[in-house]
Amino acid sequence: MDLDSNPPVILLTSHVAGSRVGGSVTSEILLRRGHTPELVPTVVFGRHPGRGAPGGGAVPDALFSGALDGLKAERHDRAAQAILTGYFASPGQVEASARFIEEARAHNPHLFVLVDPICGDGTPDGTAGGLYVEAATARALRDRLLPLADLITPNAFELAWLTGTPIASPEDAAQAAQTLGRDTLVTSVPGSPGALGVLAVEAGSSGAAWLAETGRLDRVPYGTGDLFAVQALCARLDGAPLKTLARIATQRTRAAIQATVQAGASDLVLAASEAGAQSLEPVRMTRLGARSPAWVMGLDGCPAGWVGVMIDLNGLEAPRLSVYAGITDALNAPEHAHVIAVDMPIGFETAPSGPGGRACEREARARLGQRRSSIFAAPLRTALPARSHEEASRLNRAAGGPGLSRQSFNLFAKMREIDAVMSPALEGCLHESHPELIFATLAGRPMAHAKRTPGGRAERLDVLVDQGLDPALFEPHPFKHKVAAPDDVLDAAACALAAVRLAEGNALCLPADPPRDDTGLRMAIFA
Repeated sequence: MDLDSNPPVILLTSHVAGSRVGGSVTSEILLRRGHTPELVPTVVFGRHPGRGAPGGGAVPDALFSGALDGLKAERHDRAAQAILTGYFASPGQVEASARFIEEARAHNPHLFVLVDPICGDGTPDGTAGGLYVEAATARALRDRLLPLADLITPNAFELAWLTGTPIASPEDAAQAAQTLGRDTLVTSVPGSPGALGVLAVEAGSSGAAWLAETGRLDRVPYGTGDLFAVQALCARLDGAPLKTLARIATQRTRAAIQATVQAGASDLVLAASEAGAQSLEPVRMTRLGARSPAWVMGLDGCPAGWVGVMIDLNGLEAPRLSVYAGITDALNAPEHAHVIAVDMPIGFETAPSGPGGRACEREARARLGQRRSSIFAAPLRTALPARSHEEASRLNRAAGGPGLSRQSFNLFAKMREIDAVMSPALEGCLHESHPELIFATLAGRPMAHAKRTPGGRAERLDVLVDQGLDPALFEPHPFKHKVAAPDDVLDAAACALAAVRLAEGNALCLPADPPRDDTGLRMAIFA
């Protein structure tokens, strides 16, 4: 194995040969996602104990520790991108794993550790269910492994036991999770009648908590906690923030449960959890304690003016679509979006800083491969007042720039519209963005097809839906083409996602230290 090109994910959990639980679930999902799993089993069973005598038994502590020594001898601990821990059969296994993680992290500070503290199940108030590992093992999990975790994924009962806090509501779960001092995803949280929740709680001073509620399902198969944890890990390895981990893991785990129940199967139908984003049931994340929406907006030019997609950062309201005649109408919309990302240049050079336009355009183009032609060079400021294509090109050349394409000139009216209202004071709200850069940033690669082709629309829709937007927002296309074209709406939605990233402090800024034009406007593209 080439560890440099395909760093492993080390799994410290159960191996159950005849049931899709533990390491068989986590290994299969990781393989489906292109990762290399390396499983060190804590138990070797023939089937899940819930179905009767499992056969096999616990891996002796010395044997388990020796296997970890073998991984260290081959430096796999140093090469790993992540370690996921699950079921442990003894305190000795927990201690050996803790030492293994500590040594690995000393050599590999970027190692990501997810601890799924599998120790029990039942009602979070303790009136039903209980521990199914020895109390000493559960205490070792709490005292040795939780402090080493980057992310913890307990169910509500486990959270209550680990923190000594009765949990009767999402608010109780959020307060308990905060005491752990680590990002936490809590499953089976008591919610509204007939519903269970998945709660995402950020560690640290913000303490932000997000809740996804889903209807209760009967006859839930074994292994759903393992599936949830590995789906969260895969999303994290893709760079997703905590709130997104919760949504993706909830969607994909629920899809597998539903497919299993519908098929009457005894084991999880894992293929259902790997379905395309557009076939998954939407899950809305709401910010715990929020009382009113907090809107951000993405804007793209369209035949009728500007098409806007609005997203409520608190998740209380569903995303919205609107068309505005002018940029001031968008700025003054009833939602009062506090962050807006717009697909239009902001800030114009007086003289060229280099070939290919502004620095932000050159850097964006370098990231887009075959889609680089979608980034055109903004005109120089002296050309902006021009009222014809010929005049615009003449003025641009006179100032030291190149001639301008007709496509560029066709956007002059909208450029002037934004330039007329823009000021340094407004740049905390209004940001230049570019849809193709956003799609490439979110997908991890430039789009393969042009946006107006069927394949191009499909792949961009996949990105938008994978980011949590409901496909019903775009299909069928909600406007007449003389109002807004289909690609205008998708581009505005991409800009809305950039606005979310800006509001949450996760946006890419090109260049990292943006210059300003002669009027003081920042020249940067955000994604």
